[in-house]
Amino acid sequence: MMLMKTNLFCMAFFLCSAQLYFAQFVIGSVNVSPGAIVKLDANNKALKIPNLAITNKTSTTTPITAPALGVMLYNTAMNINNDITPSIAYWGSDNQYHSQATSTATENIISSTNIPILIFSATIIQKPYMVLGTASGGAPVPLTLSPQEVLVDKYSGWSFANNQYTVPATGIYLVEFVSVMSNSANSGGTSTNRLLDNGSYVGFISGRFVLNRMYTTLINTRNIIANHLLSFQYSYTAGNYRMESGTVNIYKY
Repeated sequence: MMLMKTNLFCMAFFLCSAQLYFAQFVIGSVNVSPGAIVKLDANNKALKIPNLAITNKTSTTTPITAPALGVMLYNTAMNINNDITPSIAYWGSDNQYHSQATSTATENIISSTNIPILIFSATIIQKPYMVLGTASGGAPVPLTLSPQEVLVDKYSGWSFANNQYTVPATGIYLVEFVSVMSNSANSGGTSTNRLLDNGSYVGFISGRFVLNRMYTTLINTRNIIANHLLSFQYSYTAGNYRMESGTVNIYKY
């Protein structure tokens, strides 16, 4: 009985066409490759690796406990804000998972889910007062941002030196510019938000004074060419005004 079991094991082993040759394990043929320790040969089949979900790029417990350097899997989860996309992934020397998704796949996800590629909030840094309003001969004020105010900048497109956003790729974009302005005298007037594409006005909207604040929302959807520069301006007809808070959201479709 023991001899029969041994023979069956040997037969099964060789039916799989596996060969141990100079410390190399070959499956599917008898053709060795000097640079490999394990080799798979097949005409119509491929290697299947585990399908697991990465929910945190730095987790050492999920989906694998104590992952070894170079461990590989196919990630089934998606969290684009944390660069987690369905694709082959591996555990790197920096103690986190790295996705092998292509830039095209990432762009498709951004477009299909309408994820904002730039978000800023002006509530962190108080803007200075502008002495002259536009009705008094004052010029529109360029929107300036500090690094603390930029909450999301997927393509690092915002230039703090020039106060402009560089469009990452040609396509349809929705640009939303919201401002809340105040006037030290609490007097009525008209506020205006402006959008410029390569220095040319392409959209503006006016708001009104309500309860000591001026609320203005500009929404513009347009086809924008790659590397065009978007900039934003705001103004108020009365003097001694400033932006109290505001947001800019840019969505790529």
